[in-house]
Amino acid sequence: MVAVVGLALVAGLLAACDDEKKAATSDAGAAVASSAPTPPLPPATPRMPEVTLTERSVHVGIDELQLQIPSFDTAFREMLKKYPVDTPDLVVFNVDRKVPTPLATKLTYVLFDAGAKSIEVRTRPRGSFPDKLRLTSDKQVGKVIPCTFAGTITENLGVAFWPIQGGTAKRYTKGMAGPDLSAMHEVFQKEEAGCGSTVFFFSADDTVEWGHAYDLATSVVAHEPKYKIDKIVLLRSAPAAGKPVKVGG
Repeated sequence: MVAVVGLALVAGLLAACDDEKKAATSDAGAAVASSAPTPPLPPATPRMPEVTLTERSVHVGIDELQLQIPSFDTAFREMLKKYPVDTPDLVVFNVDRKVPTPLATKLTYVLFDAGAKSIEVRTRPRGSFPDKLRLTSDKQVGKVIPCTFAGTITENLGVAFWPIQGGTAKRYTKGMAGPDLSAMHEVFQKEEAGCGSTVFFFSADDTVEWGHAYDLATSVVAHEPKYKIDKIVLLRSAPAAGKPVKVGG
């Protein structure tokens, strides 16, 4: 009987030792795991900042480029190489109203040519017109039907529109607050109803401030009842009213 008790005691002691070893091994493993280095976080995805154009300079994020520097176009293209222009669905482009239309147009197409999928231009609007305008590149619209309309602000701040195939332009003289867009739309809505195109091209004379060209485009977007038009394209150069319009670079 004593022998049996002794054997049981020895077996109990051996089991206790084994449990202590397992606990020690587990604690050691936990200590090693807790001291293992944390894997580095993946690098942040590059973000395309807003682009802002004033009468004196262009800003991309914190970078600024003065307009009067030599070879401005080349310098702007080089500056854009730092940024993922082709990453977002749209690039935000803030443009002052008083910027010349040719300059706003040139930088718009520098952005498109650098890979921008679409551009949201933000400009202080006239009256209740939208303060944002989504532009599509001329290269993205493909071939458009001949009755598609183009519109322009003329040198004397009149407004005109006509089919891009060429034809008699409908012209409206300057109103009290600038181009008479209300008079234009009284006729344009009838003309647009007879064309199946969903594209509208616009620009302005080279002497005209960007704000007037912007108002022309946003007046089309904001018109009630809505037009079929869902793509607004800024022409690369000022068209001659009534003449065939060249689309694409």
